[in-house]
Amino acid sequence: MENPGSQSASQTTSQGRFQSVVEPLQPAFAALESFLVRQVTAFEPEVQPLVDYCFGHSGKKLRPILVFSMGAEPGKVPSEEIVQAAAIVELVHLATLVHDDILDEADVRHRTETLVSKYGPHVAVLLGDALFAHALHLAAQYPDVEVCRTVSLATRQVCSGEIAQTFARGNELPDPEAYFRMIDLKTAELFNVSAYLGGYLAGFEENALDAARQYARHLGIAYQIYDDAADIFAEERVAGKTLGTDLATGKFTLPVLLWLEAMPAERRRKVFARLRGGSMDREQVRQALLDDGVLDSVGRAFHAQLELSHRAISRIPGSARRQQLEILADFVGSAWNKFNIR
Repeated sequence: MENPGSQSASQTTSQGRFQSVVEPLQPAFAALESFLVRQVTAFEPEVQPLVDYCFGHSGKKLRPILVFSMGAEPGKVPSEEIVQAAAIVELVHLATLVHDDILDEADVRHRTETLVSKYGPHVAVLLGDALFAHALHLAAQYPDVEVCRTVSLATRQVCSGEIAQTFARGNELPDPEAYFRMIDLKTAELFNVSAYLGGYLAGFEENALDAARQYARHLGIAYQIYDDAADIFAEERVAGKTLGTDLATGKFTLPVLLWLEAMPAERRRKVFARLRGGSMDREQVRQALLDDGVLDSVGRAFHAQLELSHRAISRIPGSARRQQLEILADFVGSAWNKFNIR
């Protein structure tokens, strides 16, 4: 199983910054890996290899990092309830990725074949459902209902955001405000609940819990803006996943929405028709966005969200925790340069 802390310090600057994020959390990640390995056996024998495949290609585990950053002491093994909360949010996230890859017809994620490409859409749909269900099963094991309540609500919100985005495809008037609402639901909500669970289980007071939510929500929005920009501007060999899926499936994300919004009405109508008709490929759109200076506007939106995330840190208790959260936000900020996005 991939461990986020296993990356070499001699890799790129971005990876080096990520190492500084996960290094204090190594005991927590070791406990999480052990917990997830045990969860594989909870599934039926036919399903276990599929679950193990998902667990082995789960990326940076940003959501568990948020749980641990709020709820674990650096360098120490956290409580079982904190580890279980991290596993729950990771399971929900993996389920959304499995389903997203079906919708996007993506062949590669984290430099490996996606589950839908390897096993087909019928198996992928059902496995995503099984991962969601197991996450809720684990959430129901806590002595009070708060964990299950927040996780089930977040799961509903994530799915609602994806449905809203699906219905938005092909709309005659793409709306940046609707875009921010959708990514608040489909991405920021799970960041939010991850930080909340870590803080709640660590005994945060209400003001600190609100700050934890604000920090994570804005971090999640920033991360999704980056991810949407990368879908257009990154290189697949660097990103390690199928790119251009948003354009190919008719999803208009912030770069395209801001581009269209800045156009005169007649040009907007013509470009929108070309986008809907599929007569502009990813490289054409990428070059047009660069020529029109749209990337600067997207960058401003990205950094504005990061700034809001940073502002919330002062209300979160513990100097070591605040330092960890600053490093995490800085790592997300450094991702903007990862794909030579200027």
